Amino acid sequence: MRYRNPNFLQSTTSLVALSLTALLPLALTGCGRSNDTPPAPPPTTPGPAPQASTSPTTGGDFKVAAVLSGPQSDNGWNAGGAKALAAVKKALNLPEDDVKLVDSQTSAADQEKSLSDFAAKKFNIVFGHGTEYEEMALKMEDKFPDTLFVISSGSKVGKHTMPVVLHLEDGAYLEGMLAAAMSKTGKLGEVGAEKSAPLEHVFAAFERGAKAVKPGITVVPAVYTGSWDDANKAKQSTLALLNGGADVIMQDVDSAAQGVFNAVQEFAKKGKPVYALGTNSDQNSAAPDVILASAPIYTEKAWVLIAQQAKAGTLTPNDTPFGMKEGVIDFVLNPQLESKIPADIKQKLDETKKKIADGSLDVTKG
Repeated sequence: MRYRNPNFLQSTTSLVALSLTALLPLALTGCGRSNDTPPAPPPTTPGPAPQASTSPTTGGDFKVAAVLSGPQSDNGWNAGGAKALAAVKKALNLPEDDVKLVDSQTSAADQEKSLSDFAAKKFNIVFGHGTEYEEMALKMEDKFPDTLFVISSGSKVGKHTMPVVLHLEDGAYLEGMLAAAMSKTGKLGEVGAEKSAPLEHVFAAFERGAKAVKPGITVVPAVYTGSWDDANKAKQSTLALLNGGADVIMQDVDSAAQGVFNAVQEFAKKGKPVYALGTNSDQNSAAPDVILASAPIYTEKAWVLIAQQAKAGTLTPNDTPFGMKEGVIDFVLNPQLESKIPADIKQKLDETKKKIADGSLDVTKG
């Protein structure tokens, strides 16, 4: 793992399984950059219980770092990463000097350099906040055996590289239900940044949710802008969908989300009932006059659990999913627009949310 602490696991043989029972206290994957593999349903039976680690448990510093691809001020995916790192610092009571963050690493070269620089300084955990860090970590993990690489929305388990499998699909399904119920035109739109398996899974769950409410509703194939940061591209893509008759827009574009919201606001000023949906964080306040609801990811709950297990010496890298059942994915109505949602629809949303949370509904299957 990438930091120096002798308390941290020095070999993969000292790691043990992270059980499902360890996840349940989180209670209840994505995101701009989520899983590359189809989401697996949460396990229905407990895994093996954690065992005592054979690694040292005395003294030493424990250092953690995070690398973000976009600005932590984006009110979305990267803001969630910054918040998660702060939560790890607080939960583990780490001093300021032992917690580092670098954001806006937009190029692959900068991303890889940031990972390796922290590892070279023997940070115990380095969080790579996005799928783009996964192959880099797997490639360099043998060079830095003292560092655990934790990859948000990853999918592959390495010797000491661990994915955080985020099921944003859980929230997207509920957003689809709400969108279909509120649509007057019978047409929904989707705006994404880069076409990839992660976003396709999220949009597919959105469509399944919509058709669970209105089987005949049209979900326009997702429009991809090619950028996580270009708000103008997101705005123009959204305007095209609105002009084409879509009246509720689902988006997953990270920093560019404000462009989607601005387009919907402009259209709404013409007197047309059009709405948007938030993802990755609670974005309801970003445009409270048009955002119906958000599907936030509470990344901090997953990061804190992983960091605590790693520091205690009871973690084996694994791909156990984090979804609504674990309290990591949520669905939050915008209180300013809640009065516009019919009571029977809100009841149906509540019932469905409970089914997702207790595992009786797998949104990957509808």
